[in-house]
Amino acid sequence: MTVASLAITPEAARVAVEEAAVRTYGEATQHLCKHHRIRLSKQMLETLTQTVGTYWRACDDQTLQAAKTARKAPSATISAKRCCVFADGVMVHTDGDWHETRVGTVRSDDVHNVEHKSSIARQCSVDELGDDLWRKACQMGYCQAETKAFIADGGQWLWNQAQRRFGSAIHILDFWHVCDHVSQCAKAFFGEGSDASRQWALAVRGTLRAGLVTDALSQVEALNPRRSPAKRKAKHELITYLTNNRDRMDYPRYERLGLPIGSGEVEAQCKTLVQARCKQSGMRWSRAGLEPLLRVRCAIKDGSYDRQFGHWPTNLAAWQFRRKQQARHAA
Repeated sequence: MTVASLAITPEAARVAVEEAAVRTYGEATQHLCKHHRIRLSKQMLETLTQTVGTYWRACDDQTLQAAKTARKAPSATISAKRCCVFADGVMVHTDGDWHETRVGTVRSDDVHNVEHKSSIARQCSVDELGDDLWRKACQMGYCQAETKAFIADGGQWLWNQAQRRFGSAIHILDFWHVCDHVSQCAKAFFGEGSDASRQWALAVRGTLRAGLVTDALSQVEALNPRRSPAKRKAKHELITYLTNNRDRMDYPRYERLGLPIGSGEVEAQCKTLVQARCKQSGMRWSRAGLEPLLRVRCAIKDGSYDRQFGHWPTNLAAWQFRRKQQARHAA
């Protein structure tokens, strides 16, 4: 079987691509030769990995387009009673500059209280990320779940996607990001590291933790900038932040429902899925090279890698054949 002009068996390809997703391409070629007796050049291994990742991305897109055409949600693979959707982003150097790689994580608890988790990592537009995250959430049982939530920090693009695609979910603002905003205001008014700064921030955080947003706003309003532009700016920014997000901070209610109040799930994925492999010293990527690799890493992380590779080589060969046909017709 030939994949991307490489004569390689399905099992060797499975091992090789998994190694390339975990290690740098150079390290992976050495490891494959030493421990698996698989000899591939760095370029060959990179081409193989990108081919498989691109194929899986195409399968994802096909699932999404089929659902849109049929005007129904993609089929669920999990019967979930609780589904939580998280989203965040991390910067990666691609195509000569720093661009945001957007990450979405879906965590579902099934009817047997077994936890399932799966992620996507894309360097794409906000709308593309929203569509793909909706696909993933539907497959993870979002539509059927009794309790569903969308958890993120205060980024407006995140809440735009939440309103557009996850309107039926409970929207939760990450509490620890709230604490950071409170601390920034406290530092501006009382000085970094001072007792007064810590005490004021602790009081406001406690009020917000209790879900008393109106009371917390009163605490901030009581601050006197005393003609200081920096203090006035800090006060205004915190009031704006709390006001814009006041409907996403009923933390006691969220905890009663068994929902998280932090977006640590996706922040961890940003580090393990993206940063650990793609932000090592001196690394530079193209989007065309990054996205397929991240797709493979997502499959490894959520445990679906071996199952998805079970479609190899028949489905992959048919996909490659169609791509060649399309390229000929386009020419």
